[in-house]
Amino acid sequence: MKQRRIGTLLRLIISIALLLVLFLLIDREALVEIFLSVDIPFFLAGLLFFVGTILTWTLRWHLLMRAAGEAITYWKSLHTLTIGMFFSMFLPTIVGTDVGRVYELGRDDSYRRSNLVSTVVLDRLMGLLTISMMAVGGLIAGSQFAADQGIVLTVLGTLAVLIFGWVIVFNARAERWIFSLISRIPIVKRFRDSLHRVYKSLDTLYRRPRLMATAGSVSVINSLCTIVATYLAARSIGVDINPIYFFIFMPIIWIIITIPVSLSGLGVREGAFVFFFSQVGVASSAAIAISLLYYAYNVVVGAVGGLLLLSSSLAQARRRRIGEA
Repeated sequence: MKQRRIGTLLRLIISIALLLVLFLLIDREALVEIFLSVDIPFFLAGLLFFVGTILTWTLRWHLLMRAAGEAITYWKSLHTLTIGMFFSMFLPTIVGTDVGRVYELGRDDSYRRSNLVSTVVLDRLMGLLTISMMAVGGLIAGSQFAADQGIVLTVLGTLAVLIFGWVIVFNARAERWIFSLISRIPIVKRFRDSLHRVYKSLDTLYRRPRLMATAGSVSVINSLCTIVATYLAARSIGVDINPIYFFIFMPIIWIIITIPVSLSGLGVREGAFVFFFSQVGVASSAAIAISLLYYAYNVVVGAVGGLLLLSSSLAQARRRRIGEA
């Protein structure tokens, strides 16, 4: 527990430090002017597409949960994912959402923990793989930008790593080697049986091509909704660049902020927006504004998730009191 608190504190310090550096380097007056000039209809349209992101993300995970044999409604899946978004506001982005999902459904004994963890892992892998492939598609469509070898290598390298990881994870020989290695590590060894159950559940889902195709199609729509939401956030402050750059940059930025070094990706996300979008003529202050407006969408959904978490916690407490009476 103490180590967890220290880790959280360090990430908070990193987030604050990165944001301070960025705000010291940019034109802060220009940033304030940008926020005061936000076009509300464009911003709300972006929020609508971000809600579309949440709905399609829920559908992808819901399909996996149902395929794993869990009797869960779409509403319950949406309820849980929204609570996960609340957790992501206070934890590293990728960790927060997934921990929130596992925590919320884990309080209900009717769901098998191995299925819950395996579907969350597969859902996350599918999302990362989809956005990496979309980044490659963006580079092909925007071939005039492909001259920047750094961007090309980043996209292709990330895709190669994910594909390699996918192949390794779902390989019988690799499975035997991985669990053989786990058996030799004292700290992890005691979780071997639980990890094996999760792996078997994960592998069973992977062996269903129709499920993978359906969930993959939903994943593409999910990524499109997020890219459009970001583009509309940019348009709300008057940034009007070729939309193809959002297809190239956003998948890379998403992958970068999955690195758990700051809380909710703060600082890391803004730095990534500045680094990439400044290369196509967007002012640093405007790039940070786009990032924060996109983060505002997360905050809106996360706030709803917080209310849902409070409601479900109170309901569970009432049921416990009734059971003890």
